[in-house]
Amino acid sequence: MNELTATEGINPGAIVKRNEEVCRIVGPIVRAKYTQVIQGRNYLTVQGAQAIASSLGYTSGTASVRHVDPTDSVAGYWEATCTVMLNGVVVGSGIGSVFDDERPWNTRPQFARQMMAQTRATGRALKGVMGWAFAALDYEGSIAEEMPEEATRMPQDAPAPRKALAAPIKGSTLSEADLAWREKKLAEMAPKAAPKAAPKGDRQQVRGVCVGVDPKTAKSGKEYWRVGLEANGVEWFTSFSAVDADIIGKLIALQLKPWQDGFLIVDVQVVVEEEVPF
Repeated sequence: MNELTATEGINPGAIVKRNEEVCRIVGPIVRAKYTQVIQGRNYLTVQGAQAIASSLGYTSGTASVRHVDPTDSVAGYWEATCTVMLNGVVVGSGIGSVFDDERPWNTRPQFARQMMAQTRATGRALKGVMGWAFAALDYEGSIAEEMPEEATRMPQDAPAPRKALAAPIKGSTLSEADLAWREKKLAEMAPKAAPKAAPKGDRQQVRGVCVGVDPKTAKSGKEYWRVGLEANGVEWFTSFSAVDADIIGKLIALQLKPWQDGFLIVDVQVVVEEEVPF
């Protein structure tokens, strides 16, 4: 059964108007938190795609994960298959992979490669179902997690994001009950996506398994470190203080503070009282 049968009773015009309304409501949240500028282009992250999907009633899940052994001509790789469901019906699927010789994942633990394969598969599945949202919000067709890690640019190095020409919407195209339902879904979604608040003033804290520590140098010559955290998908945070690579594979807590359009690491702590579930 495809998406049209799963949404039986809604004509194409109504679907288009519904999608426009969702982009109007969710767009500002996604642009503020779930995008990356890579080589001067805007990319949506998997979390951003999930935010849009949630507001449309879609859910995603992992169908399978496996490791494929290397051959004489191809390196081994982790492969995951994820599905997208609407009203209990599978309406899309996607496959994601992380190769054992892929930089920088070839220096990271196997479980980190496995989880990134699932993240990429989720993005591919969501893109297949609602690729229109990528274009409507003026993002590239690929998700950020599919791009080479070396291509990611620091905010101070990146050019200004392209401005999309927003089409004016004359009033709401949905019923009051439908709008209230969507606003409720967005309210439920937003706290889960943001870092957990910590008691120190404007600082915040987020926990997860460290999947990588990458030292980098900005064009200005300033050194910085990118720390990858696996919680609900992989997120990368910036530190201007040196970060020890020994934390890779460990459960850590990052103390963050607002910085430019995101957050900056002010402290890194290894969580020793909890056991990592792997």
